[in-house]
Amino acid sequence: MTFATPAVLLGLVVLIPLALVFLRADRARRRSLQLFGLASLHAPATVLPRDRRRRVAHGLALGGVGLCVVALARPQFGANAHLLHRTSGDIVFALDLSRSMGATDVLPSRLDAAKHAAATIARAFPDDRVGLLVFGGAGFLQLPSTLDHSTFRSFLDAAATADIPDPSTNFESLAGMLAAVLSKDDAGPYSAAVVLSDGEDVEGKLEQAIDVLIAAHVRTFAVGIGTPGGALVMDRDARGAPTPHLDWTGHDVTSRLDEQNLRDIARRTGGSYARWGGDATVEPIIAQLAQMQRRAVSSETHGPPADQYQWPLALACALVLAYPIAARGQRVVPT
Repeated sequence: MTFATPAVLLGLVVLIPLALVFLRADRARRRSLQLFGLASLHAPATVLPRDRRRRVAHGLALGGVGLCVVALARPQFGANAHLLHRTSGDIVFALDLSRSMGATDVLPSRLDAAKHAAATIARAFPDDRVGLLVFGGAGFLQLPSTLDHSTFRSFLDAAATADIPDPSTNFESLAGMLAAVLSKDDAGPYSAAVVLSDGEDVEGKLEQAIDVLIAAHVRTFAVGIGTPGGALVMDRDARGAPTPHLDWTGHDVTSRLDEQNLRDIARRTGGSYARWGGDATVEPIIAQLAQMQRRAVSSETHGPPADQYQWPLALACALVLAYPIAARGQRVVPT
């Protein structure tokens, strides 16, 4: 269960002073009754509520107030899944999460620019299935192809360089993952991959990567993120402050966009390359993806959680209605 406005739950602190008010009132009541003598003597002659009933009434009041606060916070749960049927292609985005993607030669960072580029391309194909694969020294399928673009955006926005244990770049590992994902069920004519990266090949196995993609018939497009001039690669110290990343010789590391690697991947697999510089720069890739063949597919989508405030509100109303019954006194008839 989640809350649409969780800050409202801070209002539950009002229960503390309210409980203290009830406690103080009970003490004042007992002191006043003591002026009339022993409680065992005057109790049969009064209809004042007994201590137990009074505590129950106070509990009902506190519970009603607390549940009203919970209702105002708008609890949400019970999202329903829907099965969609469309004529669609598959576009798998491969997002580079290596250390160099934190460089800021493209503002606010290469990674943020890559996410923007992926979202721009995906937005142009609302009826196509989209998936997300992240890679660095290894590749991981974060989200299988789905028609649920809102889920895709959630996974895309949440991706971070910390998700990859090896901060280097290994295109051969990426190619193996793309081949495994997109070579199933004769998906070749109906699918494509979009690689978003600065193109640096730390492992030096680009040729093997291209051979894997060609053998699996994975048509690959590439979006270059960064600038040829490059920028320093940054780390974080123990206090979280940015500090330059050093190589094994102790020198600062500068990362530069390697367009040639990305051009080779795209050209030899039947795709195209574009350097990211805004939405317009990926329009040629969008135009080519639009010509991809489509087929009938189905996919499960999940809507946002539904508001369920009515349940705590109904229970609060029930407690409020029960309060006067619990607070009502009962005459005790002596036997």
